[in-house]
Amino acid sequence: MTSDPPFDPGLQPERTLLAWRRTALAVAVGSVFGARLAFPVLGSVGVLIGLLGAVAALVAYTTASVRYRRSHQALVAGRPLPGDAAPLAALATASVLIGMAAFAYVLLLSFGRFLQ
Repeated sequence: MTSDPPFDPGLQPERTLLAWRRTALAVAVGSVFGARLAFPVLGSVGVLIGLLGAVAALVAYTTASVRYRRSHQALVAGRPLPGDAAPLAALATASVLIGMAAFAYVLLLSFGRFLQ
């Protein structure tokens, strides 16, 4: 039996943090870009949905950083890992908002072409 520590010191939590940050940034960019595309069709509603998605991405980004610090401290101290799912909930919220905005955009664009 080896006496290796149960985790790779610092690397696995850092990779997870970087993955969450990349995901949150992608959601934020997608939300802002979607709001820009939806503005001519949806007006201020499209911008609002895009901003809500960007805010949810910011919350996920920040929460992932806090979770990284807590996880790293728990691993170093030998305590159980924290078990909250706030970053996942924020990402799911942003994804639903972006999906709703995209669906509304396609419907309104198709409806506008139908009327012409």
